[in-house]
Amino acid sequence: MSIDLRDVAIIGSGFAGSLIASSLAEAGMDVVLIEAGLPIEDERHVRQWRREIFANSDEAEIFAPYADLLAPQDREYKSEYYVQEATGADRFEGQYLRVAGGTGLAWLGTALRMCPNDFRMQTTYGRGRDWPITYADLEPWYCLAEEATGVAGSPEADVSLNSSRSKPFPMPAIPQSYADQYAIARIKGLQFASQEIRIVPTPQARNSIDGYNGRPLCEGYSSCVPLCPIGAKYDPLVHLRRALLNGAELLVGAVVSKLDASSDGRITTAWFEHSDGSTGSLQARVFVLAANGIETPKLLMQSNHQSAAGLANESGLVGCNLMDHAEKHSWALVPDPIFPYRGPQSTSGIEILRDGPFRKDRAAFRTALRNDGWRNVNGAPYGEGALSSAAVGGTLVGLVDQQGLIGEDLFNAVHRIGIRQFALQSIVEILPNPSNRITLSSEKDGLGLPRPEIHFRLDKYSRDGIAAAARLHREIFRALRCDQMECGIHLQDDRTASDAGGSHIMGTTVMGNDPKTSIVDANCMAHSHKNLLVASSAVFPTGAAANPTLTVCALSLRLAEYLKETMHAR
Repeated sequence: MSIDLRDVAIIGSGFAGSLIASSLAEAGMDVVLIEAGLPIEDERHVRQWRREIFANSDEAEIFAPYADLLAPQDREYKSEYYVQEATGADRFEGQYLRVAGGTGLAWLGTALRMCPNDFRMQTTYGRGRDWPITYADLEPWYCLAEEATGVAGSPEADVSLNSSRSKPFPMPAIPQSYADQYAIARIKGLQFASQEIRIVPTPQARNSIDGYNGRPLCEGYSSCVPLCPIGAKYDPLVHLRRALLNGAELLVGAVVSKLDASSDGRITTAWFEHSDGSTGSLQARVFVLAANGIETPKLLMQSNHQSAAGLANESGLVGCNLMDHAEKHSWALVPDPIFPYRGPQSTSGIEILRDGPFRKDRAAFRTALRNDGWRNVNGAPYGEGALSSAAVGGTLVGLVDQQGLIGEDLFNAVHRIGIRQFALQSIVEILPNPSNRITLSSEKDGLGLPRPEIHFRLDKYSRDGIAAAARLHREIFRALRCDQMECGIHLQDDRTASDAGGSHIMGTTVMGNDPKTSIVDANCMAHSHKNLLVASSAVFPTGAAANPTLTVCALSLRLAEYLKETMHAR
């Protein structure tokens, strides 16, 4: 199958691809999105959708990236798509979805801006890299991204990080949970790293006002991941639908395997494969890679039939500087009922430790106060008897299977434990390191394409940040008067080890002014291919300690405007 010449071909339909497609289609451009995953039919019930899309993967969990048809084959653990030798804390755990709408269909909704110093880490702290743009350059686009995704927030987080704001949030903040208010009252005056710890509302792309952008008011089901049951949370399908209504075309189940370039360096053709073995090609004036930090460099390296290093790889850095966020989890039973599960899964956080002079020596981090008990916390007790009898049992399964509780005894245990469960989750920045990278494996996936081979290690800078997060958790538990026998911090075998990855895959095609040290320029255009752009967290020179989604959206809207200006000028 061959498709006629289009104005713009966008590879990927997640946050970036959907926003760009919507903006360009509204401007009258001929846009096609090429999506490797399957579509989601609007009329399907949520449970049916989860069963058909995710349960059919080799690993029935929300981040399983491939349906069975496209899944990796001939491995002991088929759900393991990555090829990597690392084990334990150094194992790269960033995950993603292969589905129309991308991983944004399973995000929590946290919509944080990076702070000004995140864009100048090398200049300010002698660490990492500087971005080729500043916070001031991106600030107007942050405002537009907040409007597009519908962010509810309070300016408190911005003020604590010296981040200016030219427009208020589109909606007031989601109300802080009772557990948040309980913690706020008890940690007042707590100092850490020469800062007074403040718990502030978390900016999030869910409605605090009924009807904003056609979405309902959040009803507080505490089931934000993987899906908001009423659609109060933004997801990429919002702008994907708008793009299609304005004339964009969506190809699904089309895995782009390589790109062709002409002698002058312009990308001419995208080749794609379907699960039934059929292939196709598409030509466009401009190509936008809107995949994630794994699939974007993988496609560039796979396009090695004209140059052994692949496309856009004169620097040799495609795939390098792979980043995610490390995480530190902790849990406790507080002395009083705090009634989790009433409201979103998290409504507040500690943002002030995302920046400060300490970044010269160790990583920054942010800490979320969880509002979903111990549901999301690695290492919380599940009835193994590791804690005192009052704390044993993090789940019904643990209480029944491990403790043998039934009837009134089970009810009393759930009531005693469930209403006092409290948890903290810190995400810790990881610096760019060329040795942390993705390469092409000799092992193949179900389509015969190379698997991504991951080379990844946490350095001392990040490990020291993880240890600092654990210390903060202890201080908070002490301030909350938690019994030492009824709280814990997941330390694995190493208190500086990460408990999980944030699935915030960044780096691998970083932006910069020098083609010798970067892949794309400040406009996200490849240095060596003037009609190839990258819209993804893959372009991030540094990862900071903020969830990356809002920055991806801001960069994408900026890229879309750049394309409209330059293409109309031709």
